[in-house]
Formats: sequence, C-alpha cells, structure tokens
Amino acid sequence: MSSQHQDTQSPPPRTYTARPPIAGPTLTCSRCHRVYPFPEPNTAPIRCECGWWYENRDGVILEEFKPRLGV
Repeated sequence: MSSQHQDTQSPPPRTYTARPPIAGPTLTCSRCHRVYPFPEPNTAPIRCECGWWYENRDGVILEEFKPRLGV
C-alpha cells in the first residue's frame, strides 16, 4: 500500500482584529502589500509590520526603513 501526496491550495489568510474595516482612502505597503488607512498630512507615521514607515508630510508620502530591533 502506497500513499501519495497531493498538493492543495492554502486558504486565503485571515486577519483578526478588533478594529472596524478601513473606510475611505488606503495606503498599501509596496513591499508586503498590507493595507492601512491613508495617513493624514503632518500626523504620526504609519509603521508597517515589514519595517517600512510611511509619513504624509504636507501631502507627500515619505518612506523610511527602520528595522524593528534597530539592527
């Protein structure tokens, strides 16, 4: 008796959060494609889980890489 492995497609990922769905304009990380609410001008930057920071400075989105552990 032999068993054969069959590849099956994984289900889509799910994110569980207490936050409501994002309404309005969004910002998508160009590296990992996570979606965030679009930052308001001159407010705190958005820190993506992949280490990139996005800041809206007077209507211009600035990107900066800051590793989480400061390495």
